[in-house]
Amino acid sequence: MLMSKAAYAKYCSVSRQTVYDWIAKGDVVMSGSKIDVEATERQRKGGDESGPEITTTDPQESRTLEMTWEEFWKAVQAGDNKTPPATNEEIQQCVRLAAGELNWSVEFLEDEGIYLDDGDAEHYVVRYDLKTNAGVAIGLIRQELRYSASLCPDDMAEWSQEGLNALAEWA
Repeated sequence: MLMSKAAYAKYCSVSRQTVYDWIAKGDVVMSGSKIDVEATERQRKGGDESGPEITTTDPQESRTLEMTWEEFWKAVQAGDNKTPPATNEEIQQCVRLAAGELNWSVEFLEDEGIYLDDGDAEHYVVRYDLKTNAGVAIGLIRQELRYSASLCPDDMAEWSQEGLNALAEWA
């Protein structure tokens, strides 16, 4: 199976930069501009201990939507202007689901702050109340999604309906 660098990063639950580092070190098998996943896994299992260490916290069992990055971005936009979550628990769940779509880490801080880690940078959203901070945090995730969709619009990936709904902007 061939994957784009962005899709492989998502598959491995790492940042794109980590994938580029692996490519530079020769830890992944390339086929043209795509990563050959099976060959890379065979190479890693062949006794090469210096290969990339892949840790997955989410087995992505709930990812049932198969579409390109561009199709997913358009589907997210189609869900905009929805009613915002009503409770703090629903707001936190919405942020968790949105962050999970791009394999970002999320923590909820004291005083209604939100910490996000995309693998390349850490983001602290702490200025407002939880609902406003959540809107800003989801906006950051949407920016990354829009950017990634512009880089690899035709690359297929698996998404979740819950994450798609969570990424929609609130009215």
